[in-house]
Amino acid sequence: MEALNPRPLHRRLSPWLVLPLAVAAASGMAYRLGRSWFGMSAATGDGILEMHAWEWLGPAGSMAAIWITGLGLLLLCWTGMKLVWQSRRRLLHTPQKPRLLHRLAGALLLLPLAATAITGVAYRTGEYAGWPEDLLDLLISIHEGAWLGKTAKHFYVLAVGSGLLFLCFTGMRLIWGKAKR
Repeated sequence: MEALNPRPLHRRLSPWLVLPLAVAAASGMAYRLGRSWFGMSAATGDGILEMHAWEWLGPAGSMAAIWITGLGLLLLCWTGMKLVWQSRRRLLHTPQKPRLLHRLAGALLLLPLAATAITGVAYRTGEYAGWPEDLLDLLISIHEGAWLGKTAKHFYVLAVGSGLLFLCFTGMRLIWGKAKR
């Protein structure tokens, strides 16, 4: 049986996920950094967190959006990892600089993005399902990098969030550039 080619799946799925992923990344960074570094009010922070968790869609819509976005990100991580693995011998010899930057950023962010997706989905699911508080605390700690310490977690959120935005931007440029040719 021929192995599944991840490239078409990655290219077809990413345009549908770019907006939800960009909203999740931007709102997650805005909440964590706004509250910690810029003195954002609790009310403003709650509004941004509601956007991050898609709560404006209602309970069922919020859960659906979180699961679709989280599983979509995991699928993009998986297909991206397969693509990098398949091209590992020529990875650094890519003549297209945007493609090289996208591949390198994806490889560097693979584990943090996967951990963020898994813990984000699990945290919101557990919140709705009434999981124990200590488990929810562990999940959110992993999700926002609190395990790195009080100061480093902010840089983790900044790196992962801006990295995801970078992947969204460069990925769409690669896809749209392909369509123009």
